[in-house]
Amino acid sequence: MFNKETIPFAPSLIESMRSLGYSFESAIADLIDNSISANATKIDIKLAPGNDPYIIILDNGNGMTNIEIEEAMRYGSRNPLEIRDENDLGRFGLGLKSASLSQCRRLVVISKKNNKVSGYSWDIDHIIDKQSWMLIGYENDELKDFPEVDLLQDIESGTYILLEKFDRVQESTDNLVKTLKRNMDNTVEHISLVFHRFLEKELDIYVNNEKIEPKDPFLTSNKATQFKREQKLIVNESVITLKPFILPHMSRITNNDLKKVGSKERLKNEQGFYVYRNRRLIIWGTWFRLERKDELSKLARVMVDIPNDLDYMWNIDIKKSSANLPDIIKKNLYNCVYESILNSESVNKYRGRKADDGNIDYIWQRIENRGEFEYKINRNIPQLKMLESTLNIKQLRSLNELLIQLEESFPISTLYIDASKGKVNENREVIHTDELFGQVMEQIEFAMKNNMDYKEIGNAFIKTEPYCMDNELKKRIREELKNV
Repeated sequence: MFNKETIPFAPSLIESMRSLGYSFESAIADLIDNSISANATKIDIKLAPGNDPYIIILDNGNGMTNIEIEEAMRYGSRNPLEIRDENDLGRFGLGLKSASLSQCRRLVVISKKNNKVSGYSWDIDHIIDKQSWMLIGYENDELKDFPEVDLLQDIESGTYILLEKFDRVQESTDNLVKTLKRNMDNTVEHISLVFHRFLEKELDIYVNNEKIEPKDPFLTSNKATQFKREQKLIVNESVITLKPFILPHMSRITNNDLKKVGSKERLKNEQGFYVYRNRRLIIWGTWFRLERKDELSKLARVMVDIPNDLDYMWNIDIKKSSANLPDIIKKNLYNCVYESILNSESVNKYRGRKADDGNIDYIWQRIENRGEFEYKINRNIPQLKMLESTLNIKQLRSLNELLIQLEESFPISTLYIDASKGKVNENREVIHTDELFGQVMEQIEFAMKNNMDYKEIGNAFIKTEPYCMDNELKKRIREELKNV
């Protein structure tokens, strides 16, 4: 037996490594991971349009020495099985190279540490020309020629990344600059969600001098968001933390909240688990087949925090954009899902109903019939009762037939489809207390003129929607009944 080293052919392998499946936004996010791992508190991303557009990513992190940059540029610079710092967002030792070159043909890395600046680059065309893994190094006077590299002078330490020659993007469009701008807009949305927990506290990220605001998918600033019981799982001496949230009903979600979750459609589609690795969002909007997505569970979201020493168990990929649910914790997660979905359903089913609302008369009644439900118009609401008192037998029969037709033609299926797509407009016009009070007083005056029990009718309005939802209105009606 003998050993023989076989070195991969550089031009072939580096082109193959470009096809790992990075999207533009996931590639930029992977580069941001490196900056965060280097303790950066500020990251500037600049897209320079023109005939030869380029992207600069500059951070104020720890920076790297000449030897450290050379090591960072080496493919497989870290063993994925190696124990990492608990705050390290890397894993495979490939992100810097594979993410950058998935989008462009030239990657330049220049870093400042201990007042010394060093730089190297991977240039695919140079590798093809040399037919080997030939890394390009730069002397100090050569480093000055790169665009906006003087930004490093303004910081004590940090790293400058330059991406050039966007061949793959150019192949897919007839307007490279326009497509890059659109990709960068999508990247801003991606960054605001994936790194929202960093952006909320210790990190600022700018794109073309515009600060990225964090997007909290759990709407924790909304007072109507429900924080459910936190759970902790111990797996191989590591802790996995589960935090379920129930988002508010659409009627209590502000326009600013909608911007955070994206849209009504995304509110439903992105329900489920939100898996974070060291506070960095990896995968979101899935129940891992433990439950199906539907309209009633759309408000349920579960934050799952996993440490980086369990990467192997979750099968997190190189792009850090997908993960699989380990069987060892599936049962525990299912219990968490069950608890979250039950609460989400209750928010939808009983919106606006209080715990002591047994005496409230709703316009539409939900009636169970042999395990199924049907919806009927409540014949006991005061408006109908007063109308009936003014009708003769023939008119009463016509009114009842009309109500039955309305009930039987209620478009349940269409309503469900529209609601599941987030197409139902729930921003109802707000009727002020004075207007509602005027409506009730008209009915009370009518009752008095027709010798009806106006006090009974007034009290009936107090426990009928929408009047029963306004405490000030109920107080005014009671006082008026006393004075009449």
